[in-house]
Amino acid sequence: MRAVVFDIDHTIFDANRALHEGVADLLGILHGLGFEIGALTNNDHRMLVHLDEAGIRNYFSQVLCSDHTEQPKSVESVHRLVRQLGASLDETALVSHAHSDILLGKEVGFGRTVGVSHGYQKSLPLEEAGADHIVGDIPSVLDVLHW
Repeated sequence: MRAVVFDIDHTIFDANRALHEGVADLLGILHGLGFEIGALTNNDHRMLVHLDEAGIRNYFSQVLCSDHTEQPKSVESVHRLVRQLGASLDETALVSHAHSDILLGKEVGFGRTVGVSHGYQKSLPLEEAGADHIVGDIPSVLDVLHW
């Protein structure tokens, strides 16, 4: 893997807009290893402010939000984001908590899709979507990115 694309809402941040445990550490490690890091959100530019406030905006080379395109989570938008990261789809992983994002990742052709259950026992939707890996927390994402 050469690049990683994260869903922001409920994958990076919880419902209260606090970072999930281990996010900053994981991003720092991935950045240090030379990964290009991107993000997707259906929300607007205010998510960029949240990334800044959390002190992690600098890890992201590209962030695609609804201000940039009508449908940030569409096949065309994802293709553009991966090109902007300077990677190919087969060397890029998608990380998300959402069933719909994993389905999109499969449709787009990401090299790897990683579902994050955040400790909830109900990972069935991620399994049903065909996630290549399902991890219980953000730090475990590193374990499934074989480079």
